[in-house]
Amino acid sequence: MIKFQMHVMWYEAAMMNETLDSLQAALYQADSKIDVTLCLNGQTYIEKPINGSVDDMFARFLSHPVIAEASVKVIYKTDRDKFYNIADWRREQYDEEAKYTIWGESDTLLPYDFFYILENLEIDEPHILSFSSRKMWDNSWDVVTHSKLLGWNAPCQCKPNHKSDCIELMKAPLKYKDIITQDELDDFNESSGDIEVVKLNQTKIDGSVLCLSGGLPHPFISKKQHFVREDTSAAHFFAYNNIPQYHIKNRIKGHNYWHPKKRTNTEATREDDIFKKYSDESIAAMNEFLGALN
Repeated sequence: MIKFQMHVMWYEAAMMNETLDSLQAALYQADSKIDVTLCLNGQTYIEKPINGSVDDMFARFLSHPVIAEASVKVIYKTDRDKFYNIADWRREQYDEEAKYTIWGESDTLLPYDFFYILENLEIDEPHILSFSSRKMWDNSWDVVTHSKLLGWNAPCQCKPNHKSDCIELMKAPLKYKDIITQDELDDFNESSGDIEVVKLNQTKIDGSVLCLSGGLPHPFISKKQHFVREDTSAAHFFAYNNIPQYHIKNRIKGHNYWHPKKRTNTEATREDDIFKKYSDESIAAMNEFLGALN
């Protein structure tokens, strides 16, 4: 069984039809039923809608056909619940009996053959699995960058003392700041040939469509951690426990980190005091959790 799960905040609703289109296309390529669970988080502890309600926001995509056709399980979190966020969700949703538990993200498009690849992989040890990124902000991410995007070494014209492999000069949409469409994603991956799987000699992950095999030690996120840095916690935990990371080196995920509809109908920002309060609490919980490993 493969489990795809995704945490969706109400202010992300404007981009969700695009995300669900991508999920639907990938599900069509799967040979078996994929277990899909969504958490629709309507809490307003940090952000509040400018207009209408959180239910109005969710209504923008709840009629999407994939939710009915794929028998998607939907779980709601509201202000009747204690503060709950993505770290809680990812900690609780891990299924040690599943072949893979997938960390879906609302700003990420899937390769069309995403589930087909996972169904047909045979790796005989507990592990984590990543799909490739586009060119990231520094070379430490080259280990998980698509093989066709490595070796970029153009003269930098941006500003003095900038890095010599300046990604600002790369053709869109092949760096992480660019918005990539599903067609662009599919065309690029289609040109990349049959999948190539490698075993990395270091742990390098972000939270976007990370795939966790069954049989992993857990929890890998502190039970006191509710908010940010859950991927950082997992990365350090898996590295400490010598969990191998396998990597699909020639399939990019469409992680649209700077999607223009990522935060809609809210004036709240990551610079607000209330955001920093919850963020600082989660970071402190993570540090306590990871410190206890040593």
